[in-house]
Amino acid sequence: MTTKSITCVLLLLAALSCSTQVGGFVPHHQDLLIRPVPPCHHLTFRPIKQRRVLSHAKQEEFDKVPQANHLRCISTEQLSSAQRTMGALSAVAWILISITALSYHPDPKFANCTLRHNILTMSQAFAFQLPVGHAAISTLSSPDSTITSTVRRRLNLAVAVASIWLASSAAFASKFAFGYDLYTWKLKAFASGTHATNGLLAIFAWAKSFDTSTTMTISSCLSRVIRGSIGSLWNIGPSKPCSDPDSPQLISNNNASAWGLCTAGLLWFTILPIVSPYPLATVPTILGKRLSRPSSAFTFLSAVSAFCLKESAESGAEDNQTQIQRLRKGLMIGSSLHLLLIMLKLIGVDGGGLLIPGRGLWEVYPAMLAVPFATASSLIVHALICFAALS
Repeated sequence: MTTKSITCVLLLLAALSCSTQVGGFVPHHQDLLIRPVPPCHHLTFRPIKQRRVLSHAKQEEFDKVPQANHLRCISTEQLSSAQRTMGALSAVAWILISITALSYHPDPKFANCTLRHNILTMSQAFAFQLPVGHAAISTLSSPDSTITSTVRRRLNLAVAVASIWLASSAAFASKFAFGYDLYTWKLKAFASGTHATNGLLAIFAWAKSFDTSTTMTISSCLSRVIRGSIGSLWNIGPSKPCSDPDSPQLISNNNASAWGLCTAGLLWFTILPIVSPYPLATVPTILGKRLSRPSSAFTFLSAVSAFCLKESAESGAEDNQTQIQRLRKGLMIGSSLHLLLIMLKLIGVDGGGLLIPGRGLWEVYPAMLAVPFATASSLIVHALICFAALS
C-alpha cells in the first residue's frame, strides 16, 4: 500500500471518530453497553427483598415485647406455688431471728429476766406479724384467687418492700438494732437470702401482672410506682365521707372510713420506729431495741392490706371476695393477739402491774411506759382494726 493510500485511510477513521462524539453514528458495540436491564432482572430479586422486609418486620414486632418471652415460661400455678414456699420460709426465718434475739437480753440491766418474760416478748414478735404475713401471702398465692389486678399489684409491692427491709435488717443487724448484733453468720445468710428471694419473687409477680405487649423499662417501672404511691397517699381518706352514722351514704360506704383511718395510723407507726430514738422507737411493736425497727416491715404490710380493704369497701367488693376476707381476718387476728398480750403485761402477769401486785411492769417494760401517749395511740389503732374487721 502506498503512502497516499495509508493517509486516506487514516483521514477516514478520524472523520468517523468525530461523528461519533457529536452524537452522530453510534457503533453497534456501544449500543450493547447502554442497553437497559431486561425486566426479568427485577423479577429475579423482588421476592428475596420482600422476604427480607417481612422477616425484619417480624423481628421488630418480636423485639417490642422482650419480657413476654421470659414471663410466659412460668405459669401462674408455678408462681403461686413458689410464693407459698418462700412465704413459709420467710416465716421460719422470722421465727428463728425472733427466738435468737429475744430468748435472752444482752443488756446486763435486764439479765435477770425470767423465762416467762422472754416467752411473752417472743410471743409479741409472732402475734401480729405472722397472721398479717400469712394473710398477704395466702391472698396472693391462692389457686382460686379472684382479687383484682390492682390489689394483687399493691400486695406484691408491699411484700417486696417488707421482704427487702427484713433482709437488710438480718444482714446488717447492728444498724437496725441500736448496735446489737446477736446473729451468727449462718442465720444472717439464711434469713437475708430467704427474705431477699421472697422480695424478688414478689417483684417478678408484680411485673408479670402487666400486659406483656407493653415494654416495661426500669424508668417506667419506677415512674409507675412513684405515681401510684402518691395517688394512694392522697386517696387514703374515703371518697365520699359522711359524719351521719344513720345516713344511707355512710351505710353504703361500708367500712371505708374506718379502714382509711387504720391505714393512716399504721403508716405512721411504720415510720415512727425508723426515724425515732429509743424509747419511742419501740412503739407499736413493744419489742425493744432488738426487733422494733425490723418489725416495721410487717406494720407496713398491714397498712397496705388495710388500704386494699378500704378500696374494696368503697367498690362494694369487700364481702364478695374470699381473698379480701383473708386480709380482714389476718388483720383482726393479729391485732387481737397484739392487744391481748399488751393487756396481760399491763395487768401484771409478768411480775406485777396495774392489777397484780408487783413491780414487773415498771422494771421490765420501761420503754413502753416512758412514751404513754404513743403506746396508747398504737393500741387505739389496733382496736380500730378489730372494730372495722368485725363491722
